[in-house]
Formats: sequence, C-alpha cells, structure tokens
Amino acid sequence: MADPTVQLAVLLGSTVTMAVLFGTYMARMITYESRPLEKTLARVENGFYKMVGIDKDQQMSWKEYLLALVVTNAIVAGFVFVMLMAQGLLPVSQGLDGFSPDLAFHTAASFITNTNLQHYAGDQQLSVFSQMTVITFIMFVAPASGIAAAFAFIRAFIRKNFGLGNFYVDFIRVIVTLLLPVAFVSALLLVFLGVPQTLAPSATVGTLEGGQQTMVMGPVASLESIKQLGSNGGGYFSANSAHPFENPSGLSSMFETLLMLVIPLSFPIAFAKLVGKGRGVSILIAMLAGFGVMLGIALVQESGPALLETRFGSFGSVLFNVGSLSTNTGAVASSLAGMSPSAVTGLFLGMFVQAIPGADGTGMMTMIVYVVLTLFIVGLMVGKTPEYLSMKISSHDIKLAVFIFLIHPALILIPTAISLMSGDAQTVLGTQGQQTVTATGYTQTLYEYTSAAANNGSDYFGTSADTPFWNYSTGIVMLLGRYIPIGLMLAIAGSFTVKDRKEVIEPIKTQGPLFITVLVVMTFLLTALTFFPFLAIGPFSMGS
Repeated sequence: MADPTVQLAVLLGSTVTMAVLFGTYMARMITYESRPLEKTLARVENGFYKMVGIDKDQQMSWKEYLLALVVTNAIVAGFVFVMLMAQGLLPVSQGLDGFSPDLAFHTAASFITNTNLQHYAGDQQLSVFSQMTVITFIMFVAPASGIAAAFAFIRAFIRKNFGLGNFYVDFIRVIVTLLLPVAFVSALLLVFLGVPQTLAPSATVGTLEGGQQTMVMGPVASLESIKQLGSNGGGYFSANSAHPFENPSGLSSMFETLLMLVIPLSFPIAFAKLVGKGRGVSILIAMLAGFGVMLGIALVQESGPALLETRFGSFGSVLFNVGSLSTNTGAVASSLAGMSPSAVTGLFLGMFVQAIPGADGTGMMTMIVYVVLTLFIVGLMVGKTPEYLSMKISSHDIKLAVFIFLIHPALILIPTAISLMSGDAQTVLGTQGQQTVTATGYTQTLYEYTSAAANNGSDYFGTSADTPFWNYSTGIVMLLGRYIPIGLMLAIAGSFTVKDRKEVIEPIKTQGPLFITVLVVMTFLLTALTFFPFLAIGPFSMGS
C-alpha cells in the first residue's frame, strides 16, 4: 500500500478536481442552462416527458414538489416490497424463497430512503434477477430523489417567486443525464479493476488442493458503481465492500471512495457558480475540514489488525470507512468490530452531523441548515437580525431549522431506549438475562438506530437483526429520518423563494476564513452538546 499521506492527497486532489467538473454541470442543471450535448440530452429527456405525460415547464411550490417526491418514492417502494415477497414465485428465482413481510418492508424502506441497511445476505437470499431489477433499480431512484430535492432547495436562494422547479423533470434529468452515464463508465472501470459482471449466478473453479469451489457471481460491477456513486451502500455480498469481488484491491478501494465523495462535494461547487465563488468555496472548505476532523479522530488509535482486510491495511480500511460514513453511503471495507473505539467515534460523528459532506443532495441541504443556525446564533451574539444572501432569516425559518436538528437525536435515542427496555437489544446481542448491558452492546444498539436515522446503512448486527421488531422499528426510523427533514428543508426553501432581496449587512460575512471557522465550530459544538453523553457511555467506554 502507498504511504497514507500520498493516499489521502491523491484521493482529495482527484475528488475535488472531479467535483469541479461535476459541480459546473450540476449548476447548469439547476438553472436549466445549456449543457454540453444539450440538443441530444434534451431530445432524450423530452422522450421521457412525453412518455409519462409531464409538462416540463410547470413550476411547483414546495408542497407540490414534496408531494411528487413522496408519491414517486412510495410507488417505487411498493414495487420493491411486492417483488421481494414474490421472488420465490418468479421463474428466475434460482430456487430462492421470497422475503417475509417484515423483511420486505424493511428492505423497501431501507433502499428507497437511500439508507440501504441490510438485514439480509444478498449473495444468499437474492437472485440475480432481484439484484438487477429491484436492488440496482432502486439505487438510482433514491439518490435521484435526494439530488432533485437539493436542486429545488438551491433554487430558492437564486430566484424569487418562480417556484422550486418540477420534481419529475429534475428526477428524470438526474437519472438520465447524470447518474446513468457516470455509473455506466464507472462500472466499466470497476470491471477493469477486477470486479465481476456477469448474468451467471455462480462459477465453479479449481482450488489449490485440487478440489472444486462454487462461488457466487452476478452483475456486481453495475450494482457497485451506483452503490457508491449514489450514496447507497448496500452490498451484493453480505461482506459488503470487504468482499474481494466488490472491492478487489487498494486501487479499487480508492476509486470507490472517490465515487462516494464526488457528488456531495460537487454541490458546493455548483452553489459557488450560482451564488458566488466565495460562499460556495467556503462551504466546500468547511465540509473538507469536518471530514478531516472525522478522519483525525478515527486515526487516534490504530484499528485492527484483526477483522481487517490485509489488502487494505489499517489506514486504507479507515479511510474507506470514513469516506463512506461521511457521505452516509454506509459501505464498509472491514468489519466494524475491527475498528478501534476512536474510529467508531469518528464514524458516529459523521452520522450525527450528516453534512461533512453528507449524502448526495441531502448533505448540502443539511449544511445550509447549519449555516442558518450559525447565522442565528451569531446574530444573537452581536445583536443583529440574521441575514443570508440578502434575505432576512425569519423566526419561522429558525423554528424549522431547529426542528430539523432536533428530530435526528430523537429518532436515535428514543428507539434505542425502547429496544434496551424491551429486551430486543439483548436478544440480538445474545446477552439475555444479564443484569447490565456492556459498553460494546450499548454502542452496537446505538449505532443501529444512528445509522437508520442518518439514512446511512452500516451496522454491526447484519442478518441477526432480521426479526419483526428490528425490521419494523429501523424501517420506521429510516422513513421518518428521510422524509421529515426533506419536507422541512423544502418548507424553508418555500419561505426563501418569496423573500425580498435587499443588500444588507450579514451578522457575519458568509465567506472567508472567519466564517469557515465559526461554521465548523458551531456545527461540532451543537453536535457535541447533543450527543456527547451517549458517546461517553458507548464507544468512549469500549476499551475500559
């Protein structure tokens, strides 16, 4: 493996370079400006609009946009639920049974919310047909919905009284002209790097001992590319990105980490193109600073060597996992049990903040919420009305932002307490009848609901959590953790799109080193005040 400093420099340098290209393109998508190959792209898009009867010129209010998003997602989730339960009845089921109702509900809720928390083993419980037509399909729908919502959110700051756009138009454009082509090229590169892509469900090979071994195969590269690019995280194999067919080498690990980071880091670049270079770049630097803090905490103690893949090593495993958790992708290149307590703390931090840089689309929206909260707090300190982009931040906006911030810990801590009080946590931990819950057991339980509420998807429990209690409870948390914040963020956007734009002095200039410092400090301070006590009795105590 290359020197850790070189690995990190190459990763960040290549990711930011790609983000500039992606961000420039996304800015044109947000404002409907001419893009490269515009005539060809428009012709393809118009075909889809006519097929489903969309008026591409219709503008939506925030309520209409949210309703369209939720209804579209509900239809797709219903399709996934039915297909998973009916898997055993399909002629291409490979003899595999369908999912139970609770597991089908959990999986549909998990993938439509861009969480991809898996209580099943894909290589053992899903056919090639299900992996392609159900899992890979929904991996395009979920991130496209988040990216479309972020497009609408950003439009509120750049134009007045013109609506937030059209969800169906944004949704189709994101899938057809952003996710599909990039995922296609990425899949080809992954095949070149050693990831299999075949319709054959298995392959039999000879072993060194002269025997034979049957290995599960399938269209892994195509799933893997959109899995990472779309902040999805659900693996073809139960071992996820620690499996050599999903992540064969250190080079593939770096490329997949780049895929996870590129779209979230493209949004500040797009923002810079639309509202001013200084403001967008300041948010980008704040995100990268938060990522650096998260990585630094994770490296305080060395992880492994037990339960880590030797082809990645300790630093490579931590770097991949931090890149994944910081973007709420949730793919892991090692067992979480092999991570040190400090690394686990770093992973928790990424899920608590959700904006360093966060998932595709929703990460940028969450960071703007932190900006609003920061301006409100600074405004109180200096005795000024909070302003942003020449618009006043009203008390209504602050209430919505505070509720977005507070719903996250509520969705984590309340279910965690219920699971411990009911004994369901002890059941999955294998500690029934014990008087106390260990720090490790508590951490694993807290992690499960933190991952669900953050729409992250990494977890300790895996298939052992395939019980009605865990399937329904985490499924509900994932749905609430996805759609309540998006709804409130779009409500904030609806408020800003009708505000007067006047040149005013902001409580603090929203660009430059001072703003970056204040934003990062306020973000981590709010997070620490909310979650520190729960980390103190969890990962902080795991080594004691």
